[in-house]
Amino acid sequence: MKLAHPNSLANLQPFNSDRAREGQKAAVKSRLLNSELQNQFRITAQAFLRVKEQLPEITALDVIKLAMWQALQDDNYEDASRYAEKIAEYEQPKLQRIDQITTTRTVDLTDEELLEIIKNEGLSINEIK
Repeated sequence: MKLAHPNSLANLQPFNSDRAREGQKAAVKSRLLNSELQNQFRITAQAFLRVKEQLPEITALDVIKLAMWQALQDDNYEDASRYAEKIAEYEQPKLQRIDQITTTRTVDLTDEELLEIIKNEGLSINEIK
């Protein structure tokens, strides 16, 4: 004998007044539970707003700094370094930073080019010696 899937139409039972009453009871239970959850949420939200009014103004950067200090107090240096990295990004975003790397290979320069670079840097040959 082949078993039908639990959600199969073959498992449907006829709808009668007893089943209708059970459905109504379940719906009322569900609405009451929903209403209770909404009331609890309102109470919690109101309590949060009361507490928030008493707190000083805290920025996202302040929260990250607090988390970093907490991690340092707990000797959790991995988390502290992650927070420090986020703080650095927050304080000086990559788009505003100027990473300037100048590599000059003097081997490839002629004497005239080298003297030009020295002059542009504001140095004199006497200072180099």
